[in-house]
Order: sequence, then structure tokens, then C-alpha cells
Amino acid sequence: MKTVWSCGGGTQSAAIGALIVNGTLPKPDLAMIIDTGREKSSTWEYFNSVLYPNLKSVGVEISRVDKAQFATVDLYGKNGDLLLPVYTDHGKMPTYCSGEWKRDVANRWLRSQGVKHCEMWIGFSLDEMKRIRHPRVKWIRNTYPLIDLKLRRSDCVVTVRDMGWPEPPRSSCWMCPNMSDLEWSEIKSAQPNDFRKAIHLEESLREEDPGFY
Repeated sequence: MKTVWSCGGGTQSAAIGALIVNGTLPKPDLAMIIDTGREKSSTWEYFNSVLYPNLKSVGVEISRVDKAQFATVDLYGKNGDLLLPVYTDHGKMPTYCSGEWKRDVANRWLRSQGVKHCEMWIGFSLDEMKRIRHPRVKWIRNTYPLIDLKLRRSDCVVTVRDMGWPEPPRSSCWMCPNMSDLEWSEIKSAQPNDFRKAIHLEESLREEDPGFY
């Protein structure tokens, strides 16, 4: 059974990377990060300058998997429903994009690599226990190395700093409706190109349905 690290590019993933580099965690057989095509530019800046080169230096190459090559849908599902958790006049819609753009893309990529059974590392920390889910396919067994080590998000930040690495930015898509007001403000000031793309996407969605925002 192969060991696969599903890297998300954020704080917890940076901590897993640091723990691999310092020898606390073993080297996985495969490592991947899904490129949704809409990840914040700050995530890729950190990945390219910190995560990728440091992991490669110890023999772990993180494959950047292009969602466009493996996803079967984009903004709208096969039934025509919008996959984003947008706000509407009737409340907030559920989140389906992460499953279609990340989980399913990861599974298809692993199959393309010849993986038949694997243990997949998921970067949830101890304060994210409620996020634990059983995988939808029987050939994957999810494991949570940060939870096994009893690390919270704050511990992950310390782990990264102890390596001498800069603190990673919070990972998400630049148009994610689940972001807080503070995150939107930070994007507007620090990544204005991402902010403009989010505005353009919202305008495009509202052409289809004025109730989306």
C-alpha cells in the first residue's frame, strides 16, 4: 500500500512538509497538490519558494496536478447547479466545489499513476476533528498525521517557524465565499489581481442569476 500526501498548500500542509524534512514523518511514496486554477497567488508563491524546493531537497517531489485535466465539471455540475457555496436571496448554498475539484481530481490522478490502494495523509490538525470524513472509495484509507501527533494549528505555525521558514498564507481559492471579511480585505490590499478576478467572476455569475453574490 502506497503512502500519499495530499498537500493543500496552507499552514497545516507546511507543517507536514517541515515534519518530513526534519525526519519526524517518513517520506511519502507520492505527494500531490491540486491546482484548481483558482488558488490564491499567495499560495503558489509560498509553494514555489518554500514548500517545493525544501521537500525536493530531501527527495520528495510534490506533483502539481492540473484540475482541468481530471475534473469532469467546472463551475456548474452536470445537473446545471452552481457548485460554489455562494450567497443567495434564500441563504447560502452548500459547498460542492472542493469535492469535484480536489477530492475527485486527486482520486483520478492517483489511478492514472497506477495506485490501486493507498494511505492518504490529510493535513487536518487537532482543532479540526469535525472535518474528518470517511473516503468515498474503498481503495483509499485516510490518515491524519498532525492529529496523531496531537498538533493544533498554533503548533503547526511553531513547527514551520522552527524550520526557519516564513509563515504560510491561508490556502483557499481567490473567490471562495467561505472567506471572512478580514481575508477579503487582505486579498484586496495584498493580491489586487486576485481580488479583481473575484469581482469579475461574481459579475459573470450574476448575469446568469442576479441572486448570486
